[in-house]
Amino acid sequence: MSSQLQPVFAVRLDSTVPKSIAFGENGSVYVFGLYDGNVVKMDGNDGKVIAEHHCQSVIGSAAVHLKKGLFVIDNATNGFTMYHLDGARSIRTFLTDLPPSLAVPKQVGFGEDAKVVIGGSDSGCVYIFDRKTGAGIETLRHTNSTLVQTIAVSRLSTLF
Repeated sequence: MSSQLQPVFAVRLDSTVPKSIAFGENGSVYVFGLYDGNVVKMDGNDGKVIAEHHCQSVIGSAAVHLKKGLFVIDNATNGFTMYHLDGARSIRTFLTDLPPSLAVPKQVGFGEDAKVVIGGSDSGCVYIFDRKTGAGIETLRHTNSTLVQTIAVSRLSTLF
């Protein structure tokens, strides 16, 4: 069995280099800009720009939780910043212990139905924060000298 991709639309964003993309409700598409911090909401049928907002920093990586109406980014300066999805109003910043020493994107995500925010680092750690309070829950040390750029979040379920 062979499958073929079918084009839906193509859009050129003049000032935004897409870093992350997320699919929203009612077929909308969110595009997160790498260098400019833009968040562009587009119609998923034709690519028409519905709204455009600006974050307070560049975006290293982005994760969206549609049910809560939130997104969180690697802010490339001091940790991860969470915003309201529509309007890009900043809610809080989750501070990591050390400022980044390398300008490389670190992945960030929501876990446990958005109860926690989890992100990598360039200091060999994975950070876990309480989403509501911003308090650090745990720091998982992988190594003392390498990057943790990629993370994946999975909900654990009971096997019995």
